[in-house]
Amino acid sequence: MTQNLLKIENVKKTYRKYNLIGKEISKFSALNGLNLNVGKGQIYGFLGPNGAGKTTTIKCIIGILEADSGNIIIDGKNIKGNGLYFKNKIGFLPEQVGLYGRLTAKESLQFYGGFYNLSDNLIEKRGKALLAKLGLEKDSNRRVSEYSLGMKKRLALCIALLNEPEILVMDEPTSGLDPRGVKALRIVLKDLNKKGLTIILSSHVLTEVQEICSHVGIINNGKLIREESIDGIRKEIEKKSIRLLLKVKDFSEKISKELAKNKKIKSIKQKNNGKHEEITLELKEENIPWITDFLVSKGIQIFSIEPQKNSLEEIFLKETGGD
Repeated sequence: MTQNLLKIENVKKTYRKYNLIGKEISKFSALNGLNLNVGKGQIYGFLGPNGAGKTTTIKCIIGILEADSGNIIIDGKNIKGNGLYFKNKIGFLPEQVGLYGRLTAKESLQFYGGFYNLSDNLIEKRGKALLAKLGLEKDSNRRVSEYSLGMKKRLALCIALLNEPEILVMDEPTSGLDPRGVKALRIVLKDLNKKGLTIILSSHVLTEVQEICSHVGIINNGKLIREESIDGIRKEIEKKSIRLLLKVKDFSEKISKELAKNKKIKSIKQKNNGKHEEITLELKEENIPWITDFLVSKGIQIFSIEPQKNSLEEIFLKETGGD
């Protein structure tokens, strides 16, 4: 059984708005008794629609905000009253990286390393290794203002890892990165995780979460509505039917009715795009050869077959009530 490194218990957080004389005029509950568990060594994908409470949760974990009630426990110890101690155990990569453009990468590491009370020699040693790992060694003496967004994100990740944290928290880490940058970041994160780093990753890119994460938690309206391993999600997806999009010619109403009576087909949708008939069927993947043989036997011309498998996105939309 995986040991919990982070445990959130019944955490609540409300934002209040006051007028000029200090009277409360409105309030919004961002977290409504949130509970979740992140195991040691996991890459935990933290998902939810806009306004679900993800950013508030992250801010509470890293100590920017304090929860109104409930407990946030790291490695068996409550962070309340131990903020400085736990800030040394957590690395944070925000979506919008704020770096000083006039500093070089080396100077940036020295500057931020000072907040962790690290010696100059230790910062230089760790910084050199991190810059090399993230492909910035050759650009370490360039000013940050000359960096691309991808380079800035990699430097921000170096800074987040400088204190050798036990947990790395990332908010939309692939935002603004090109496909090459996304792939490079994915490789680095998997490598760090293999060496024991626990990663919490908040993202709207569900395909990326499905690719890299070992576990996911889905939050909505300030509450956890689903927590599952990626393997569990995959097994659920495999059990479901898939959608099969066919572009065909001469698809008659008679054939549609004949298919509708077949138990292998769960649903049929038909649309004319002007050139072809687009037929969307819901069926088990193992029945694809059968459906193609059936249509050919009826003299129907098939121009394309596009299986559309279910994904984490399907489960996310279902759990959060998305259309």
